[in-house]
Amino acid sequence: MSLKLLTPVDIVIDSREDAKHPEFRQLFMREGLRVAVQALTAGDFLLLAPPGKQSLLIERKTVDDFANSIRDNRIWEQSKLLQKSAEVDGHRPLIIIEGSLAVLEKYRNWKIQSILRVIDTLLLEYNIPVLHTPHKEATIAWLVAKAKSLGKTEEKKVLRMRVEKKPMSIQERILYVAEGLVGPVLARRLLEKFKTLRNISNASVYELMSVEGIGEKRAQEIYAIFNTEWRGEVENA
Repeated sequence: MSLKLLTPVDIVIDSREDAKHPEFRQLFMREGLRVAVQALTAGDFLLLAPPGKQSLLIERKTVDDFANSIRDNRIWEQSKLLQKSAEVDGHRPLIIIEGSLAVLEKYRNWKIQSILRVIDTLLLEYNIPVLHTPHKEATIAWLVAKAKSLGKTEEKKVLRMRVEKKPMSIQERILYVAEGLVGPVLARRLLEKFKTLRNISNASVYELMSVEGIGEKRAQEIYAIFNTEWRGEVENA
């Protein structure tokens, strides 16, 4: 049985975001913020406010994440989920787009007006503010400053935290791995089609393209992940 604690918290980090980017938690704590890691129903960060004020529920997307979510239409499902979760819990939603949109013009040949139309839909139809930051360091600096601006830690909402975290089930782990490839929507479609991760890894580009929402480029990316030799080198973000 795990022990439960009640404590004021400045920032809640979604457990999946923390697994991918532990440096956020480390830097937040270095800046004197109290941090909790939990599974959020939507968003990557929850900046808590004192009673009577609205907390801020934030979805962070790099430019590449943003582009991929537009390409497979995840952006709208994620935005609706962010909006609904914020409304239910009384938070304010916010999307951060990190990096230069010019990259999408230069390397993906996207028209800037098409990208801006997506952003204006988020702003005007979904009523979700969009904040643009130039890089990860700027995002972290803003999150720290914003969290501190919401009030002193001891004044903020008390959060129930588990000291011992329940491990993910096998089914949750399977979905977690698949989502790392293509996001939540297409992950479920892949698993419904191929049933196991092994079958996905053994699928041809043509077979992967039979899944709704997966075009040739995305299919080639998935195929390459499972069929490219690991050389022990990664490029630091």
